[in-house]
Amino acid sequence: MAKPVPHLLRDLVEPLAANVYFAPEAINGYAELGLAYPQGYFSSRGACLGQVDGYVIASAFGVFYPPMVKGMVDEAWSKTDAPTILDVRRRGATAALERQLGEKPDGLDRATELLKRAGEAGTVAGHPLYAGLTTLDWPGDPMGNLWRAADIVREHRGDSHTAAWTSAGLTAIEVLLLTEAWWGMPIHTYSRTRAWPDDEVEATIASLQERGLISADQQLTDAGTQLRRDIEAATDKAEFGIVAALGNDADELFTIIEPWAKAIVESGGYPTDPSQLVRK
Repeated sequence: MAKPVPHLLRDLVEPLAANVYFAPEAINGYAELGLAYPQGYFSSRGACLGQVDGYVIASAFGVFYPPMVKGMVDEAWSKTDAPTILDVRRRGATAALERQLGEKPDGLDRATELLKRAGEAGTVAGHPLYAGLTTLDWPGDPMGNLWRAADIVREHRGDSHTAAWTSAGLTAIEVLLLTEAWWGMPIHTYSRTRAWPDDEVEATIASLQERGLISADQQLTDAGTQLRRDIEAATDKAEFGIVAALGNDADELFTIIEPWAKAIVESGGYPTDPSQLVRK
């Protein structure tokens, strides 16, 4: 069975937009500002909101331990400002994509046109990172424009996902643990990167087991699987405007960007192929 358009869009846009989080060009740029990787990550991604407190950025990101985010952002703002790090982020992402794909791969202008059209159809309500990105100027160069368009589409889905799991009554660590099990990963592996204290994680695992969402051997139960599917379905539903804007041109977009996404993953520009994550 073919994947729904929202899932294909997510899978193929993810490496294009999120290459910046792994690009040495960006990481080295943050280092020149005196920032270690975590400080650069949180401040550069959150800077589209303005030079705001770390708790505001933690709120928008959703799944990270807020005191950790605040500490990283406070340190970043002691060394740089939002406009500066946004520029470093843009230049790093663009340079990485040009290295991985060439300066102007076939179909670049058309893919950018379609992603822009999709991004313009998103909704600002409940989408803080998306809204912040739409206030920024377009880079003005072909690859930079592609990356900005992809980032706008990516963050719209991310914001929709946060709204979906919070409206389902889940906490950040709950949705992280359920997602790991849904992906077929051992519990509390990927979620460790979000810095939640071990005692909170252990208490949450016990709570999910008591509620019948995770089994004693830390696998998703039928109820847990259904809940996680429902969250994904709610996320997809919130992407209705973006999907409708692509319309019959979605297949054309996917044909252009699929080989780019694969090339980025194969070159190490994104750590895993998002289309290969287990969906139960």
